Amino acid sequence: MRIEDYMSSPVMITQRNVSIKHLKEMLTRKGLSAVPVLEEDGTITGIVTSSDLVQATNDDAVVQDIMSDRVHIAMKNNRLKDAAGMMVKNKVHHLVVMEEGNVVGMISSMDIMKVFAETE
Repeated sequence: MRIEDYMSSPVMITQRNVSIKHLKEMLTRKGLSAVPVLEEDGTITGIVTSSDLVQATNDDAVVQDIMSDRVHIAMKNNRLKDAAGMMVKNKVHHLVVMEEGNVVGMISSMDIMKVFAETE
């Protein structure tokens, strides 16, 4: 089983100057729990999760004020098992999926749990 078969794609992204209020509305509307933060040149500089947004007390703040700059990355052809191991090791619930230097997807711990729930 490969990540590319279970990842979410295409990926909604955000930039560091987007308001928290706007990002909350977008995530709620799209039903997402995390988005990578990219610079205009496509470089990943962070990630914002629903947990970060819940803890944000100022909706007038911007993404850079609450984002985590520790982004865990997997390649789309990696095994799903390896993605799960990376999440456990790093105590995270989301990985940004890359191919040839580009963000091509996201995979969450929930995505992985669904796979194993369906295979039993």
